[in-house]
Amino acid sequence: MHIVTSFYLSNSGSYEDNDRTEELMYCVNHNMNSPFIEKIHLFIQDEAAHERIKTLSHCEHYNKIHVIEGYIVPTYIDIFTYIITNLKNEVCMVTNSDIYLYECQGHLLEKLKNERAAYALSRYEADIHYAPAVDQYHGSHDAYIFKVELEDSILKELNYYQNHPGIESRIINALCNQGFTMYNPSYQIKIVHQHRIQIRNHREWIGIHDQSENERWLNSKWNLPPCIL
Repeated sequence: MHIVTSFYLSNSGSYEDNDRTEELMYCVNHNMNSPFIEKIHLFIQDEAAHERIKTLSHCEHYNKIHVIEGYIVPTYIDIFTYIITNLKNEVCMVTNSDIYLYECQGHLLEKLKNERAAYALSRYEADIHYAPAVDQYHGSHDAYIFKVELEDSILKELNYYQNHPGIESRIINALCNQGFTMYNPSYQIKIVHQHRIQIRNHREWIGIHDQSENERWLNSKWNLPPCIL
């Protein structure tokens, strides 16, 4: 499986910035060492972030890291354009910078090669026994896994940056419109949100439904409670 994500240096102005950056490095390192991950494709924010990634060059699996040319903060259009252009027919996971793959049942990745299915995963927290996004599911998803059989038409639906609340509905809806059947097998593929440092960016809601429209969300195709496949 290929991961496509981004990496940056935290620059909130807090004394905890370096600790937050180390959390992101922790995720890169764990993903790099996962036997399920063939390559990590990184959008890098700037040269300083690139230099920090290079500090992993002594690691055994550093050759898994591929830094995408050009320094940008990517939108989902950038991410999916890269995937369509470079990773056709590969199984990919698109995820946030502070997420790493903790556990995976390999047969679920094989399932994606044989069926028009995709996964939108809810997360576990740094304490793996604490998972409110899974145990009290409320629509939060932090990783999307699918085989890259996409039409360019998906791009017009994804002109958004990562980490905005409500983006899940946009991405799941876009994948559904590409003909994928969506699942959330978070009990079998576990992703961890490495975010102990209390630096948070508060961004506007961009979901298809308003936050107050609980009934619409419950009846929508982007309501995907965790399941077992």
